[in-house]
Amino acid sequence: MQLKGLTTPETIDQKVASFCRRLSTQTPLYVNVEPEMWSRQSTCDMNVQKLIEQIGGSQVTGYKIWYLKNKYIEAERHVIHTLNDVFRDPTFNTDGETTVLFAPDKDAATAYDARPMKIREGFTQRSRLFAQVRDQEESFAVRPSNEESWDRMLTYEQWLAGERMANMWLQPVS
Repeated sequence: MQLKGLTTPETIDQKVASFCRRLSTQTPLYVNVEPEMWSRQSTCDMNVQKLIEQIGGSQVTGYKIWYLKNKYIEAERHVIHTLNDVFRDPTFNTDGETTVLFAPDKDAATAYDARPMKIREGFTQRSRLFAQVRDQEESFAVRPSNEESWDRMLTYEQWLAGERMANMWLQPVS
């Protein structure tokens, strides 16, 4: 199930600002997406760690914000890279977006995997229902190990060549 038109907010309007304040005491920032050819889809924490190994810097944990103006907003758990006060997202977006709105997490002490994968809010009855359905669907999603993810997910080079795959795997209820 997809929500047509879900994208990085063009501006930080009142709804976006209010939502981001629930996630962080820091101001959200627009960050350029600059993947390496080896960057893997949906493995932001590992992409950032590899980039740190190569060029230094550190990671910033928080949430990538997706928005359908006045209808729906979603925060996706995410990690970006920083070096010399320059922020960079080395993880490509499967929709090709080259800029993301990033809200640093207000609880820096919480481990990446302990954070909710998605936080959603609908502003209409239909989008609230959509959020509930997506939360329920994703409760069955399987997060593979870091090694499995690194081996299985597409590289940016493969994505540029036209290959596509899902971001998550759903597991049947036993």
